[in-house]
Parts: sequence; C-alpha cells; structure tokens
Amino acid sequence: MRCATYCRISTEDQCLENQERELQAWADREGHAIVARYSDVMSGARRRESLDDLFDTARRHKFDIVAIWSLDRLTREGPLATLLYIHRLNSLGVRVYSHQEPYLDPKLPFYESIISLLADIARWERLRRSERTKAGMARVARTGTKSGRPIGRPRKRVGQSIDSAGYI
Repeated sequence: MRCATYCRISTEDQCLENQERELQAWADREGHAIVARYSDVMSGARRRESLDDLFDTARRHKFDIVAIWSLDRLTREGPLATLLYIHRLNSLGVRVYSHQEPYLDPKLPFYESIISLLADIARWERLRRSERTKAGMARVARTGTKSGRPIGRPRKRVGQSIDSAGYI
C-alpha cells in the first residue's frame, strides 16, 4: 500500500524524529511504501499548512493510508473536528492508522465513540496546558521578571558551582 505520514510537534524545542522513525519502522514491517511525508510545528488547534497539503494530495488519490503517531498529533480541536478529519480521509478512500492507538479499527462497533473520547481528552489537555501556562506567566510577572529567575548577578557560595546560564 502507498502510505503518507503526518507528524506534528507543538514547539521548536520538541523533535519530529521520534514520530518519523517509529512510523517508518511500522511501514517497513507492514510492507507499505511511504510516498509522502507531512509535518507541522505548531499547535494542534490551529490551521496547519502541511495538514492542508495532506488533504489536497489525498483528493488526488496518491496514497491509500495515512499513518499518524496518535490522534492528538492529528488535532486537539475536539471530537467533532477529529471525526470530520477521519471521515474526510475515509471518504477519499484513505484509511487512518494511529501508531499509539492501533486498536482503532473502523470495523469495531464503538469506533467513533472511542475516537470521540480520545479526542475530547486531547482537547481537554490542550486547555489544561494553556491554563497552567497562563498561571505560570502570572506568577513570574509578580516577581518582576519574564523568566522567573532572580534579577542581577547570582552570588557564588563556597562549595557551589554556577551553571552555563550563570545560575547556581
């Protein structure tokens, strides 16, 4: 089968290589040829250029299956968006394989219910992460710095070393 992969990370600090390596290993084991690779570095709640490209290529029937690392790498927009993405691909004759959720099989009776539950958990985690980030930013703003680190040059004490950033 002709396979496309879609990987997503949220920030530049993360690494796509882990997802790409595992999806390649899966494709090799299953005898699929990866004909296209798509990846985005941004939030799963935003419009993503590579995901749009994936759908454009799917419309031209260039692959039969899309391998993703997990549903939350596809989107964190919630159940409706997740089901719409999967339905859209299925209607184009493209099957979706999730490496972290290999038990998701369209032939199973509760397929869409399980996807909805997992998608809702992913959306909820995105909201919780946002809340934690805002709380952390408010905390450091109260200290008067952007980073939360103390202002000024740290003092070295006997027996302590200063790290590469200049902090004890």
